[in-house]
Amino acid sequence: MLFRITGESSVEPVPAQKLAGLGILERQDLQEWVVEEPQILGEELLIVTSEYAGFENTLDRLDVLALDRDGKLVVVELKRDRADATTDLQALKYASFCSNLTAEDVQQLYQEFHSKNEATLSPEEVGNRFANFVDTDERIPVDETGWATFELDNRPRVVLAAGDFGTEITSPVLWLNQEYGLDISCVRLQAYEHDGGYLVQGQRIIPVPEAEEYMTKRRKKQDTQSTNRRPPTFNLLFERGVLREGDELLFNEAMFGEDWAPAGADERWDPEADLWRAVVTGKPGLSNNVSWCYDDEEYSFTGLTRAILLEISGGDDPYFSNAFWYWTHPEFDYQNLSDLRDAQVTASDRKSEHTN
Repeated sequence: MLFRITGESSVEPVPAQKLAGLGILERQDLQEWVVEEPQILGEELLIVTSEYAGFENTLDRLDVLALDRDGKLVVVELKRDRADATTDLQALKYASFCSNLTAEDVQQLYQEFHSKNEATLSPEEVGNRFANFVDTDERIPVDETGWATFELDNRPRVVLAAGDFGTEITSPVLWLNQEYGLDISCVRLQAYEHDGGYLVQGQRIIPVPEAEEYMTKRRKKQDTQSTNRRPPTFNLLFERGVLREGDELLFNEAMFGEDWAPAGADERWDPEADLWRAVVTGKPGLSNNVSWCYDDEEYSFTGLTRAILLEISGGDDPYFSNAFWYWTHPEFDYQNLSDLRDAQVTASDRKSEHTN
């Protein structure tokens, strides 16, 4: 709350009012004010464009697109009243659309937007504005065409600015910030009547300044844990060149031991039969690493192994724990993939690398 001092001992509170109650409009007023003075949102921003509708197959319009001093894109979604339940999803959708923009794309959008109110800006003028705005150790260079040359990452920031926020917004925003490291801010906008005009104040409520250091440390910890975590077997073998797109693999006959031998499994095992063969897709998803020759469907190694066990016996191997034991690679003397991982073999150990 603001307070008006009217005398030596006279202090009067100035209550905040809803923007809608003061007749402030979302697009014609609030959006224009942010474009003219982005510090309403509590930070220095270079406004790139507003009412941006350059997304394929949709008529949606992004309220404001900006750049911060670190050279990151900022997607701004404005609501003059309480943010509705889909405000965060809407902004995340816009952020995903903008994640493909290049630095030159952004400068061209700036040129087009700001040339409406100024004399037509040249690429050199735009490039120099961007080079001067982004705060780096060394000044961003401008290329021969006039554009500033810098890299945009594919994770734009999101700023939600509204008259108020409920838990339907604050809860998912906090969760996305803390658990997934997404940079989403909530800024509460408050307005006050003053001398025939308005005072507008933007107060960031997520993340609160006191939590920023904590969240920064948390993200660093998650990054370190992610770096130190043992990578998935498929990814590691693919990076080493042990697995390549199109490699044929064979189900490991040795897995049918005395402790577990499904009825008829030994007789049915055939290295030429599609039931026992799979092809590496090269795809790094959770369920598309390998294609089963038996049905041409894509699976994870675990999913495919269980599908084969179900097909031949109607149930799981009671000792099942590691799907990579069940698959052998002909290019490595039919060793199973788990052993190939632990043996630190690489593409140079392939048979085909040593044959004429």
